[in-house]
Amino acid sequence: MRLDLDQSAASSARDLFLSAADSFGGGIEQVVEFDPGYKLHDDECFEIHDFPIEEDLIGFCRQPLSAERVNSADFAELPINGIVGYDFSAGQRKLYFQNFDSRRILIPGRRFAILPMADASTFKQLTKPVLLLDASITAVWDNGTLRFKSFHLAKQLFDLSAYFIEATDEQIGQFVAHNRLRCTDPGRFLAACNTWSRTKIALILRGGILDHATGDMIRDAAASVEYEVQMAGNQIVLPEEKGALRSLLQFLDEDIYRGPISQRRLLSSGKRQLE
Repeated sequence: MRLDLDQSAASSARDLFLSAADSFGGGIEQVVEFDPGYKLHDDECFEIHDFPIEEDLIGFCRQPLSAERVNSADFAELPINGIVGYDFSAGQRKLYFQNFDSRRILIPGRRFAILPMADASTFKQLTKPVLLLDASITAVWDNGTLRFKSFHLAKQLFDLSAYFIEATDEQIGQFVAHNRLRCTDPGRFLAACNTWSRTKIALILRGGILDHATGDMIRDAAASVEYEVQMAGNQIVLPEEKGALRSLLQFLDEDIYRGPISQRRLLSSGKRQLE
């Protein structure tokens, strides 16, 4: 859907999006290939190459008048979750995305809003719907390359399931049946798995660490970071208590380590393999 603006508002909106894009890119010192197991630092952003954008959206940006026009009467039930600014000048193909939800619309009767009159100390009630544009953006798409800083916000705009997949029930079954693990009650373990633990299990399976680690390697690794791992022979016993399970999954995904200088026992906020 398109939102038609008068000349002054259109110019201001363009400046807003370009300024937001500059702010988005200005603080980035390191671009990281999207990895669901990595937690970004303040000066980093994720990047996905060859990220597909619907051709309809590209077409509407090239020919905005072909999109359905928004009327103020539509504000009450706008079926959208994002606002898109675009720059196709000089051969570019850039899209600027910001998240959108019902809190960004002020509708008389649903929300009570006031604005100043000629006398700046006297206010009157809002009588027409108002739509708010944000001064920040969630993501930039530049001719096939998508960059974003928050997975939480980006997944509300884009389908990232191909890049961020939680372990399925079948994969959890494969995990608990691994010959390096011992699970007393697979059904109970499955029921206890939440989004976080499913993600960790998917990462552990993807990394194949259980396929290569022997019982002695696991004991030595646990001792090196002072982590107490419960073993039955050469098998790791999966704990039933949620806190203990969380710690074990962090250990298996190599989140626990010892600082090389301080020798303190630390928990990683994210990791990438160094060259």
